[in-house]
Amino acid sequence: MKEWIRQRLSRHGRLAPAVLGVAFLAACATVGVGVTSSEWKTNAIPQSQGIVKEVDGKRIQQRYPYGGFGTVNFEKWPTFAANSPAYFPPKKGEMPKDVKGDPKKGQALMKNASKGPCTACHLIPDATVWPAGNVGPDLRTSGSRGVPDEIFYQIIYDPRVIYGPDTPMAPFGASGMWTPEEIVHAVAYIQSLKGNPPGVAEEVSKDPDWNPYTRKVVRPAYGDPLDPIANPGLGQAESLAVPRWSKTGPKGQSCANCHGPIAAPDAKRSIGVITSMVGVGAQYPKWMPQHKRMMSIEDFLAVHAPETTGDAMPSQGDENLSMSILVKMQSNGMPYNIALDDRNVQAAIARGEEMFSRRVGQRGQACANCHTARGGGRKFLGGRFLADIEEDAMVNHPYWRTAWQRLIDIRIRFQWCMTPLRTNMLPGDAPEYADLETFIIAKQTRRGDKVEVPRLSH
Repeated sequence: MKEWIRQRLSRHGRLAPAVLGVAFLAACATVGVGVTSSEWKTNAIPQSQGIVKEVDGKRIQQRYPYGGFGTVNFEKWPTFAANSPAYFPPKKGEMPKDVKGDPKKGQALMKNASKGPCTACHLIPDATVWPAGNVGPDLRTSGSRGVPDEIFYQIIYDPRVIYGPDTPMAPFGASGMWTPEEIVHAVAYIQSLKGNPPGVAEEVSKDPDWNPYTRKVVRPAYGDPLDPIANPGLGQAESLAVPRWSKTGPKGQSCANCHGPIAAPDAKRSIGVITSMVGVGAQYPKWMPQHKRMMSIEDFLAVHAPETTGDAMPSQGDENLSMSILVKMQSNGMPYNIALDDRNVQAAIARGEEMFSRRVGQRGQACANCHTARGGGRKFLGGRFLADIEEDAMVNHPYWRTAWQRLIDIRIRFQWCMTPLRTNMLPGDAPEYADLETFIIAKQTRRGDKVEVPRLSH
């Protein structure tokens, strides 16, 4: 085993009736190459645009004022933008010889949220860590395995040198997130974990939920998501989207003028059926020839509403999210059915797949590092049970996020994921995000996953 590690170290090196206008026509015969965010004029609300500006002499990226987005600017690191440079290649680290490792400092570092925290992925024998994760190996007996300090140092400095390019762990040292001295302290702590008795993982809590390997996956029962009393998201769609559907805009038109009225609700539905919209939501994202890009319903509403009614409906705004729910819920229970045989869609899937595996931000991590079996799929990241793209429906949006007490769509979720990766987010309606969403929903289309909007989720 040791020899193998040393060898690795040395090599480091669905069709609908005339719905929502002409955008539902078949894609043109030529393959669209798609536009990038730099070529696309965003139609998102200001908080969604991720504008970088200077405030009091400091460059920040403006983000949403909720959910812990913050305003830190990471513009020098790779993003999902089509023209963004690649993340730096693996680097071999040299462990300093003049620093004596302190296990107590190492333990504190591993628990420090601003430094990781390591305990979101690794289990250590510390009952104060709650909840612990298991994306990475259990470290409770790491010091009894006979691994040299230099190997542990390299794993923290840049694990790609040891484990290859698809390792889910970030290169904490090579990226500058940890200093060499800090890594030495972390190595000292890891080496101090022998087990109790030696070689046997220590259980420091009798609560099975403390240990991610014995913790049960609990999916909370929030109530009927189609009950407006239980789901504020549905209530918001009722209060905003339903009246907006028949409201005449500045251009003398309403949604109902083109697409028909909303039927009266029945005992099972608080929002009635819109016949022309049945099945539409299951067909998105779509390739839009006039815009030369893939678009989600949210993207399309942002350009279609002002073009037809004269009213603005910017992406990530409350009216956009609510109208998207009104349209998508007409497909509830139907399988996703995007046009997988369209060459433009196929090209978008390929671009989205590349992004799914692209390392971004200072942490240099990708969607694949959390949402595949090779990474954190079906494991715990802290207390969060991570979905696996091959098994789970990752896109049923918009949904009501109870933790934030607001509606969000998949793009806001993408943007939020950028925060811990220490990378700048793109505008919510960026074409790159549409390609990434297309890649994910292509998986759901092939599996026969069904539309369920709006969900309730924490």
